[in-house]
Amino acid sequence: MEEDHFTVKALVNAYEGCWQSAGCDKWTFSTNGVSIMGRHGIPVIGFGPGKEPEAHAPNEKTWKSHLVTCAAMYAAIPLSWLATE
Repeated sequence: MEEDHFTVKALVNAYEGCWQSAGCDKWTFSTNGVSIMGRHGIPVIGFGPGKEPEAHAPNEKTWKSHLVTCAAMYAAIPLSWLATE
């Protein structure tokens, strides 16, 4: 998905509204977003707690502060989405 897609802009705006400037990049692991976006054209953004090397790995872990950040983002995303459309 391109960085100028309204879905990406909504998440970047939500993050920047809560904290600081956000960077956009790709994940180096796979999720079911491959089929959701690739096959069905439904926009998919990967966002979650933890550090990428830990994601979907044996003994995966995350940090409480990352969970708090994610909870705030999950609350902010719908408002940002509505403001972006």
